Amino acid sequence: MIKTLVVERKAAPSVTDLSPAEALAQIVSANGFTTETDYGSDDLRKRPDADGGGEADTPQHCDGCMQFLENPLTGDGLTYVEDAIREALRTKRLTGAANEAVVEWANFYKDELDFGRIVLEALKERLAQPQERQP
Repeated sequence: MIKTLVVERKAAPSVTDLSPAEALAQIVSANGFTTETDYGSDDLRKRPDADGGGEADTPQHCDGCMQFLENPLTGDGLTYVEDAIREALRTKRLTGAANEAVVEWANFYKDELDFGRIVLEALKERLAQPQERQP
């Protein structure tokens, strides 16, 4: 978030040398505010909630910048990510913004996922589909 504010020229480049708490305090002050509650996200980006807003059934992203918030997932959330990975593998669609998100999710939740099982399931699904004829 701090790097984004520097790029948007709402923060001086020197704030990247500060701790996140000190940088945020300096950025808020430099933009004419006293605390984070004094401004809206249209005025100045706000930091994400702790743990990406908390446990959810899907990976959460910032509504403004679309940054992945790295939130913890419920069991249903892990199933959602597994299904997204399987679908990307099964359909061979591994490019584009949606699949970039799937790769980011897979990397973040890697310790909670069984990639071997996911890949085998995707291969089985792919093999079960009717094969396209080559001209």
